[in-house]
Amino acid sequence: MAGFKCVPGEELTLAASTIAIAIAKEIEDDNELNVLANLILAIGGNLAMIAAQRAACPPPSCRE
Repeated sequence: MAGFKCVPGEELTLAASTIAIAIAKEIEDDNELNVLANLILAIGGNLAMIAAQRAACPPPSCRE
């Protein structure tokens, strides 16, 4: 999925807001919505950690 790095930040923000609103309309229970929100935050944090590690220490096949 190489397409996200070139999408303007404003469009990503709009997409994120639209998705959040759509999900919130479907999940009426606040506790359930809170758990889902925290799950998504955890996924995002883990993805950021993986990306940072990849940038800091690329696989040996990528080193020159």
